[in-house]
Amino acid sequence: MFGKNKQLEEMNEKLGQMNSVLKANEEVVDKLRLKIEEFDKQFNLSREYYKYGIQEFSGHLEKIKAARESFESELKDVKNLKRAIEVNLLNEIKSSLNEKFSEALHRLNTHIGNYQELDAKSAAIKQQLSSLESEIKKFQNISSSIKEKDFALENFAKQLLSLDQEKLALMRKIDTLERLVSQQRRATSR
Repeated sequence: MFGKNKQLEEMNEKLGQMNSVLKANEEVVDKLRLKIEEFDKQFNLSREYYKYGIQEFSGHLEKIKAARESFESELKDVKNLKRAIEVNLLNEIKSSLNEKFSEALHRLNTHIGNYQELDAKSAAIKQQLSSLESEIKKFQNISSSIKEKDFALENFAKQLLSLDQEKLALMRKIDTLERLVSQQRRATSR
């Protein structure tokens, strides 16, 4: 019996050990259960945070999309405004350049017309000067020949004047003589 008792004791001991192992296992399982429950709570809390984060992110994403659409719209408006400014500026520059070129062309045409008129007048003046030059040469030729002949004609004119004066004096004398002759005839005839 003693052997049975020993076996019983060993069994009791083994049961005690098993109980202590079971208690230790139970404690471990309890700790694990607590940790699992805590993990479950943390996981649920994380899931809630995650849902809240997703909702928050979705809201921010919507705001970002709206801001992006607004930015794209503003960018299109800026591009359109830029194109309009470029077109208006180019048109204004073209208009200004066309006006200035038109004025310059008009002035150039006026100057060309004036130049052509002046050229025609200068050609006419040149022709007149050429004609005048030939006339002056003729007059120079005539004047050179007149100077020599002029003295001869002057002397001849002086001779003519003196002869004319002599003729007048002789005619007066003839008149006087005729009067005297006629007075004497009258006086003798009476």
